[in-house]
Amino acid sequence: DKQHGPVHYAVAKVLFYLCMPLAMLSVLLTTEVVVRQASRCCSSRSGTTLNIPMYRTSSLVTPASYVDRLGSATVVVLFFFFPSIVRTLFSLFACVPVDSPVKAPYEAAAVGWFWLQDLNQKCFAGFHKTWALGLGVPLLVLVCLLIPGSILWLTLRNRSRLADPQFVKHYGFLVRAYKPSCCFFEAVVLVQTMLLVAVSVFGLTLGAYRQGLLLNGVLGLMVLVQFLVRPHAKKPAAKVVLHNYICLFLTSYTALSFLRSQTGTFSTDNTVAAYMGAFVLVLNVAFVISVLWQLVGLINWGDMRARVQVLCTWVGETGKNVGKSVSGSVLPKLSGVVQMSGMANRE
Repeated sequence: DKQHGPVHYAVAKVLFYLCMPLAMLSVLLTTEVVVRQASRCCSSRSGTTLNIPMYRTSSLVTPASYVDRLGSATVVVLFFFFPSIVRTLFSLFACVPVDSPVKAPYEAAAVGWFWLQDLNQKCFAGFHKTWALGLGVPLLVLVCLLIPGSILWLTLRNRSRLADPQFVKHYGFLVRAYKPSCCFFEAVVLVQTMLLVAVSVFGLTLGAYRQGLLLNGVLGLMVLVQFLVRPHAKKPAAKVVLHNYICLFLTSYTALSFLRSQTGTFSTDNTVAAYMGAFVLVLNVAFVISVLWQLVGLINWGDMRARVQVLCTWVGETGKNVGKSVSGSVLPKLSGVVQMSGMANRE
C-alpha cells in the first residue's frame, strides 16, 4: 500500500484534483485584489489609474460589484473544472471485480470488488468506506445538485435582466447563446456532462459493449432534447449543435459493430468492418463540410469585397508615397555620390 503519512496515496490524489478549482479561484481573486490595490495606490499618489477599464477606480467600490465579480469568477472556474471534478467524485465509487470464485484445487487470490483507484483495497471496506461515504457522498450531492441548481436559479431569477449591461458583463456567457425562454440551458448542459462522465467512469465495470450501449442511450437522449427544445438563439448555431449530436450518435452506434456482445455472438467480418469504417469517415467529413458551409454562409461578401478594395487602395497609395519619398530624397543623394566618385576617378 502506498501511503503518505495519515492519507493514502490514492486518496491524496483524489484530494489534489478536488482542490485544484479552489486553488485556481484563490489565484484569480488574489490577482484581482492586488491589481485593485495597485490601481488605488496609483490614483492616490499620482492622480492616474492603471489603463485597465475593469480596474479603474470609478468602477470599483460598490460591494455589489465585488459580489458580481466573485460570482462570475466562481462560475467560470467551476465550468472549466466541472468534468474533472465530477470524474474524480465518481471515481470514489468506481469498483471492478478482480477474481471469480474457482473450484478446488485452485484458489482465487482476490475475490470480490476492488476500488478502481487502488486495486489492493476492497470496495467500501477500510479507509475506502470512510472516504467514500464521509467525503464522496456530501460532495456528490453538492456538485451534482447544487451547481446545476444554482445555474438554474441564477438564470431564471434574472430572466427579466438578460439585457441588463451589468448582468451581461458578469453572467452573459451563461445566457448569450440561448433564447430568453431557454436561458437556463447551461444547467441542462451540466447534466449532460455528468451523464457522459458517469458512462465513462462506471462503464468500465460493465465491459466495452454495454458501455457503448449506455453511451448511445445518452447521446440519443441529447439528440432528442436538442431536436425538441431548440434552445439556441441563432439558427446556424442550433443546426451545428444538432448535427454534431447526430454525428456523435451515429459514430458511436456504428462503433458497436466492431465489438462483441457479452455473449460473444455478435461480431463483424473484415468486409462489413471496412464498410462501417468508410461510413464513419464519410459521416464525419460531411459534418465538417456542413460546419464550413454554415461559416461561409455567415460571411457578408459585399462588405468583405468593400474591405478588400479599401485595403488594396491603401496599399497602392502607400506604395506610391513611399516611391515618391524614395525618388525625392534617396535618388538625388545617390546621384551626388556617383558624381563625386566619378570626379575622384578622373583626378
